[in-house]
Amino acid sequence: MKKAISVLLVLAIAVSLAACGSQSSAPSAGQSDSSATASPATASNGEWPNKAITLLCGYSAGGSSDLGSRYLAEALKKELGVPVVVENVPGSGSWLAWNQLLQNTDPDGYTFALVNLSALYGHYDATNPREKTIEDFELLANHVVDYQVLAIRSDETRFTDYSSLIEYAKNNPLILASATSSITSGDATVAKFLEQKHGSQLTVIPVDGASDATTMFLAGETDILSANVGDVMEAEENGYRPIVVFAPERSEYLPDVPTAIEIGVDDYVSFSARGYAYMKGVDPAIVEKMTNALIKSFNDPDYQKNMAAMGAQLELYTGEEYYNLLMDQLDSRLELWKVQK
Repeated sequence: MKKAISVLLVLAIAVSLAACGSQSSAPSAGQSDSSATASPATASNGEWPNKAITLLCGYSAGGSSDLGSRYLAEALKKELGVPVVVENVPGSGSWLAWNQLLQNTDPDGYTFALVNLSALYGHYDATNPREKTIEDFELLANHVVDYQVLAIRSDETRFTDYSSLIEYAKNNPLILASATSSITSGDATVAKFLEQKHGSQLTVIPVDGASDATTMFLAGETDILSANVGDVMEAEENGYRPIVVFAPERSEYLPDVPTAIEIGVDDYVSFSARGYAYMKGVDPAIVEKMTNALIKSFNDPDYQKNMAAMGAQLELYTGEEYYNLLMDQLDSRLELWKVQK
């Protein structure tokens, strides 16, 4: 009997020790699991940043996205005290860069990327749907809102303004070029809007970039130019002129060009938004510090001067406002292209 009792006591002690061990290895409610949240560098203890930061730009060197990234990198270096290096990873509408960020980079706060509306639309691209969505990005801050415009050649005689263009296009097919197609393109979406809203007959020719679309337009190979404000800053010198801007109010860079709302034909608003993002999983303290540094960098006098020279309209959005800015434009395009969310 004594032997049986002893065996039971040994078993009870073993079970108790096992339970204690289990309790000590799992965090209780309200406690954090330091092993799961450990980060190579944290802002809270002053370790971040202590080395160079990489800014991924998904477009070729020399374009407006690349230049804006480089101006931002210089201003951000002043704020953070470490080099900020722009790495161009062009291709697939910036998805090569975003895939590198989201799938092949540690979330240590030392790599972030330029993001635009294509980061939202890629998932809904019928020809090449992306697995990742905007929910996979940690949005930091938006710095540019570049509104869409339509432009015609200075010697154009078939139409002279937005209203006469719409009337002409109802009965006569016109051609424009766009760097991308379908929902991922603001230029092509303008054509889709005119087709649906006004019955315009517009054919979109895909090209590799905005400069190619402008070259074809100036050569007379297309009828009108669908672009962004930043693309038409030298319109007059090159023999063409913007006739409408799809913005809530006139652009400070095109003060003589009316909005569609002013003209009274429709109230269409469309733009390209450019900002910056991390991948998910970065220490919240680093996210906050980087966001604050970006906001200060956007106010850097040299940065603002350089961005103004490109015709980039600076509009700051952070947090929920930034997210809603993107989602509102996504909803608008999904409706136009009749794509289910």
